Amino acid sequence: MSDQPQSGDIAQPSPETPKTPAIDTRGEGQVWSAIGSLVAGPAVWGAIGWVVDGWLDTGRAFTAGGVIVGFITSIYIVYVKFGRD
Repeated sequence: MSDQPQSGDIAQPSPETPKTPAIDTRGEGQVWSAIGSLVAGPAVWGAIGWVVDGWLDTGRAFTAGGVIVGFITSIYIVYVKFGRD
């Protein structure tokens, strides 16, 4: 029996290979990951500082310190993850 379709058979469409986009989007995920790290660091450490401020009733010293520590930490994480070659 041959693999050629017979006159009564319904021809199956051939599977097409996916086309690659004209724009290179491989780095797009890395950009969003870096942005997420830069936003999450100060948010998380600022929230931790806010909880400590509420617990110790110290005003806003730990909140500000947490945001600063979170920003520095997130920059370091982005550098280690993406900045090295």
